[in-house]
Amino acid sequence: MKVPNYRSSTAYDLSLFEERETRKKDQPDIQVRTNPNPVAKTGNVFKILMLAFIAAALPLWILFHKAESSELSRNISNVTAALEEAESEGLRLQAELDNLVTLARVEEFAQNELGMQKITSAQGKHITIDTGGITEIANPDDFMSGWFSDIVAFFRRS
Repeated sequence: MKVPNYRSSTAYDLSLFEERETRKKDQPDIQVRTNPNPVAKTGNVFKILMLAFIAAALPLWILFHKAESSELSRNISNVTAALEEAESEGLRLQAELDNLVTLARVEEFAQNELGMQKITSAQGKHITIDTGGITEIANPDDFMSGWFSDIVAFFRRS
C-alpha cells in the first residue's frame, strides 16, 4: 500500500479509491434467496381478523356501556325524585295526624261522640299502702336462669 505524501504537488491520490481484488476476497459471499412458495401463513390472517374484530367491537362495547350508564343514572334520578316526593307526603300526613290527635280534640270526641264525661273528685279513690316492714327475697332459680346457669352447670360437671 502506498502512503500518500502530503508534500507532493498531487492533490489527491486516486489510487487509494480504486477497487482491488484483495478487498473482494476479504468480503464474505452474500447469497440472496427468494421464497419459492410465496403463500401467506393462515395464522397471520387469523390474527389480523381477530385484531380487526377487537378494534370494531371495543368502541361498540364502550358505547353500549355508556348508554347503559346513562340509563341507570336516569333511573336513579327518577327514583330519587319519587323518594323526595314520598318523604314530603309523609311529612304532610304526619302534620295532619298531629293536628287531628290533640288532647282537646280527643276530649271533644269523647264527650260529643261517645257521651263520656270528665271524672269528678267524688268518683276517684286514693289508696295508700304501707310497705315499710316488707322485705322481698329473690328466687334463687331466677338468678340461675339463662346462659349463666349453663356456664355454672358446665363447671359443676367437670
